[in-house]
Parts: sequence; structure tokens; C-alpha cells
Amino acid sequence: MGEIAKFPNMKYVITTPDLGIAAGRTMGVRMVKTKYFLLIDDDMVPTEDTNIKDIVEILDTTDASLVGGGSNFAGFLKFGLRNSKRTLFHYQRTCTAANQSISGFPNCFRCEITSNIFVAKTEDAIDVGGWTKELKVVEHKDFFLRLKAAGKKVVYCPAFRAINQHSFQGVEFVGGSASVFNKKSYRLPRLSRVDEMQRKFNNHWNIFLVQLVKNKIPQWIYDKE
Repeated sequence: MGEIAKFPNMKYVITTPDLGIAAGRTMGVRMVKTKYFLLIDDDMVPTEDTNIKDIVEILDTTDASLVGGGSNFAGFLKFGLRNSKRTLFHYQRTCTAANQSISGFPNCFRCEITSNIFVAKTEDAIDVGGWTKELKVVEHKDFFLRLKAAGKKVVYCPAFRAINQHSFQGVEFVGGSASVFNKKSYRLPRLSRVDEMQRKFNNHWNIFLVQLVKNKIPQWIYDKE
């Protein structure tokens, strides 16, 4: 607590045990008093060539609600059928390939989901209700589906990147901690919880499964405004 006192603009909140990522993020966003907020995991650091001012300029001058970065995760989301069962299709690595750049920002593209590093309009995040609180993990697609359902627009900028010690979602390994996160003592309990939360996510969105589709541009995106 003594270290936190050195930062007068920081607010430290003690939550109930195992509150979960989704509920914690929604709580945090509702405390934000600025027009925009930056979301980034606590073990991620933006790369040196990331300019947050450029990201904010997009939000200031376009109708986008969120500007995100990363790499592999960026793509489009669509509900459909697979083997006659309702499925969420996540078309990964397709935003730049679709070549729908943003007017005035040729290196940023229309998208529907990005990695977990983004700047968003606080009001729009609150309007969609934030994240589904029951999801302790597996909360990421949920938030972007809420934005999509509400007609909020997402922009993807490939230069907006971060490094991370163990994630694979559009960031890179650094340091020697990979050996820790690859241990069964860490992975098995986490995987068990992920399975449980995935079922909750599927039930919430009334789907049978999430189908990842890589490097394939869905034709229907060209029909949108």
C-alpha cells in the first residue's frame, strides 16, 4: 500500500475473492472519469513504436468506439450454422487482408475484434454493459460481441502492439517465464476453469461452439456500410 501512495491518481480497490476478470473490468470502467480508457493486461507493455496519441486521434475524428492492436486475434465475428448447430465464427487475421482502411488513417482497418490491448470510449463501453460478470475468464469475445450487437465500430491498427511474458494473442514471449506458465501445475487448473467458462459463454450467446477460421476473408463484410 505504501508504494501505491506514491501515485495520487491511482485508486486501489479491494474486491471480493475471485471476483473474476469480467466483473473487475466492468467495475474499473465504471470508475473512469475520462472520455477514453486504455485496457491492457498487467503483464503487457506497449512497444516503443506504439503512439497512444495517434490512437486517440482516430477516436476523436471518426465514429469508432474502440481502436485495438495486437496481431493474430484481430478479425471478424459472425453467427452461423455448422453441422446444423448455431456457431460463432471468428475469422482471424483478416482485417488487413480485407483492405478496408479508415479514411485519413491508411494503416488502420475496419474490424470487429482485436487483441487485449485497446483504447475505447468510456461511455460506449458502459452503454453495452461492459463484460458479462459471470465469466471469470473467456471474457474477451463477449465484450466485442456486445459492441457488435450495439452497432459500435471497431478499428484495428497493426502498429499498436505490446510484449507479454506468456500470452500468444498478438504478442511475443520475453524473459524466462515461459517455463513457469507451461508447467502442469499452472496449466491444468486454468484449463479446467477455461472449459467451465467456455460453457457459460456458449450458453449466454446460445451457441454450440466457437469456430476459428484463419486467413479467410468472409465475403459478407464487403456488403456492410
